[in-house]
Amino acid sequence: MATAVYPGSFDPVTKGHLDIIKRAAKINDHLIVAVLINSAKHPLFTVEERVVLLQECCKDIPNVSVESFDGLTVEFAKKRHASVMVRGLRAVTDFEDEIQLAQTNHALMPGIETMFLATSIKWSYLSSTIVKEAARYGSSISKFVTPNVEAAVIKKMAERRANGEEP
Repeated sequence: MATAVYPGSFDPVTKGHLDIIKRAAKINDHLIVAVLINSAKHPLFTVEERVVLLQECCKDIPNVSVESFDGLTVEFAKKRHASVMVRGLRAVTDFEDEIQLAQTNHALMPGIETMFLATSIKWSYLSSTIVKEAARYGSSISKFVTPNVEAAVIKKMAERRANGEEP
């Protein structure tokens, strides 16, 4: 049984991420969406919130599970007996960083293969950063995220404003 890991921060999960998840789930027996705990970043959502949002978004895809992890992605993959790492590519500029990461992962864990999936052209411009920036300035993000994620982003932005924080 081929297990694949699709790692990322997913802050928040976008329709572009979901496109990659759905397509990767079709070609792997089990897909683990792995939410990175990165103490160097200041995410909008806690890791627990991101896991819940992803679980809601993926609930109708039976071979997808969502977990959080800390540390090297390749070590997480090894613990889950995964043989494939899934990475989405939006543009050619993503490829340079991604190929370097894939080669490093392969050096650290021989046997792990990286599967690059080109993001559908419809979502090639989209990133979590763009979603947060649009929401911060009051633009609708309904084209970019699912309704549950949109509601969570709006709520989180309002909470941060109410607390005197920058959303």
